[in-house]
Amino acid sequence: MKNKDNLKTTSLSKLTLKMAAGAIVGAILGASAAVLLSINNGNLFNQAAQKLISGIQNMIFPGLLLITVLSIILQEIYYSRLKNICNSLANADDEEFDELDYKEEKTGAMLMTSNLLSYIGGIVLLAFGYSMDYLHHSIALGACLTFLICVFYDGIMQARYIKLLQKTHPEKKGDVSSMKFQQQWLESCDEAEKEVIYQSAYKAFSFTSKCLSFLLLLTMLSHLFFHTGVLAILVVGITQIILALTYNRSCVELKKVKVER
Repeated sequence: MKNKDNLKTTSLSKLTLKMAAGAIVGAILGASAAVLLSINNGNLFNQAAQKLISGIQNMIFPGLLLITVLSIILQEIYYSRLKNICNSLANADDEEFDELDYKEEKTGAMLMTSNLLSYIGGIVLLAFGYSMDYLHHSIALGACLTFLICVFYDGIMQARYIKLLQKTHPEKKGDVSSMKFQQQWLESCDEAEKEVIYQSAYKAFSFTSKCLSFLLLLTMLSHLFFHTGVLAILVVGITQIILALTYNRSCVELKKVKVER
């Protein structure tokens, strides 16, 4: 009993020390930022930020064009590799199957990662110059159309990826166009696959929670020193609340189902 109490005390002490260290580091960073911003009344940083934004705005169209071209090339390469792996799985023996199964998972992950980076990268770049002026300037309109082409291709690639997996593994179910696709797909997985999905989902939840806490602090400081507005703080805060509520609700519902059984 004493050992348990000692462990609890030690854990609380470590947590207190970590919180104190975090507060000290935050105070140092905040003071440093205040000193730097006080130089030239912050005009130096404002001018640098304006130049950076202006430079990015001038590169929106060629940047989006580059993202689209590279995205298509990269994703087609990964898709071709994945297709070859899937074709090899049909005639593989037990030893080869495990290795090919791993390569299938890895290549698919790289394909979907490049797909996501293309989509998010396009949105971020477009956001630097997003306005209704797109309707009146040919270059800006071209940038918007290029972004739409990129998004359309990314959506089609996701559907192609799912269809390829379903062709290779006929037991996998799910309609790509359905809002319940993830649920349908999960229900068609075996227990080993579900275990991998559950563990990966929990790691993603834990990492995302930490990232959101950091981003919440970052957006608060950026608003304090750079007057970036409260919208970013609200978006990050609401996202963190939704994430926590969804996780807690899921835990309660699963416990309820277990009790009712």
